[in-house]
Amino acid sequence: MLRVIASLLIVAALGLGIVGWYQGTPDDDAVTGPPAEVNVTAAVIRPLIDRLEVTGTARAGRAITLVTEVDGRVTELHFHEGQSVEAGALLVSLDDRQARMDLERARAHYQGALSDYQEAARRLGTRAVSQAEVNTLKTALEDARTGLDASRVALEDHSIRAPFDGVMGLRLVHPGAYLRSGDPIATLDSVRNLEVSFQAPEHYRVALRPGLDVTFSSDAHPHKQFAGKVMVFNGQADGDGAGLAIKAMLDNGEALLRPGEVLRVSMLFGEHSALLVPEQAIVTSGARSFVFTITTTQRAERRAVQLGGRRDGWVEVVAGLSEAEPVIVSGHLGLGSGAPVTVLPDGLDRGAWLPSWRTPLEAPV
Repeated sequence: MLRVIASLLIVAALGLGIVGWYQGTPDDDAVTGPPAEVNVTAAVIRPLIDRLEVTGTARAGRAITLVTEVDGRVTELHFHEGQSVEAGALLVSLDDRQARMDLERARAHYQGALSDYQEAARRLGTRAVSQAEVNTLKTALEDARTGLDASRVALEDHSIRAPFDGVMGLRLVHPGAYLRSGDPIATLDSVRNLEVSFQAPEHYRVALRPGLDVTFSSDAHPHKQFAGKVMVFNGQADGDGAGLAIKAMLDNGEALLRPGEVLRVSMLFGEHSALLVPEQAIVTSGARSFVFTITTTQRAERRAVQLGGRRDGWVEVVAGLSEAEPVIVSGHLGLGSGAPVTVLPDGLDRGAWLPSWRTPLEAPV
């Protein structure tokens, strides 16, 4: 029994030794095969503009449903759906014949009460009228004035007007319809200021704050930009991983944009020095990213890296690589770590790979 156990231990030890040797040794083919011909460039540091570029949806900054304050039959509609209207514009007329008669009666009653009060006040000095009678007539005059004001308001309520500048939405009534107080008539959206909802990656949370400038653009007006500011954001990433929910107010003073439009959103968060490599140098495996560098013994070394922003064929490396380190940009397909390489004569032409622009790189999301 002891002999069997000892034999098993020896076999296990040999197995572990073989596995350890295999894992610690580069691929024989990669090491002993002919050197792979590669092109190489060096990682460079350049200024990188941190700019958020996403799309958002515009919504009315103020939207209401117009309702009638009184009962009445619709005699005329003065708007059509989608029409721009100014504050105070007449939108709907209700049958106001009864209201006009009520106003005339209230006006006559007020005039009578006013005449009675003035006559009593004039005669008060002659002792023909007592102060109590004058006070009673004064109260009646005030009641008549209140009734007159109420009749004026009731008549005005038969003419429904726009409470603010905006764009008419759906029409909910037709001429001839009889409305009860509180019945909806139409929707009205303010377009002078639009709310734009959009999302940003979670790492912008620390930089966001109300009042930050936002720039908007639209396909309908390709040569014009619209200014706005951040109003509020939720402060936490959404559960579905979509990012931070942000709401900004857009100045649409010329009323060129409409609620429901999809807009391009741009926010500038500053500038920083970034280590850049060409996109061709990046090798991905699942969610991980790698580059191949070259050792002093002319062998490939696979290096795990963490990436940042991208623009125009360039990628920011935020961890895993240093400035001026050589990275392979072509010839690394199927290359293994430790494989011998031959750098092509023009493969270290640093100038050929440098960004051609003079302005800082931008890093859109």
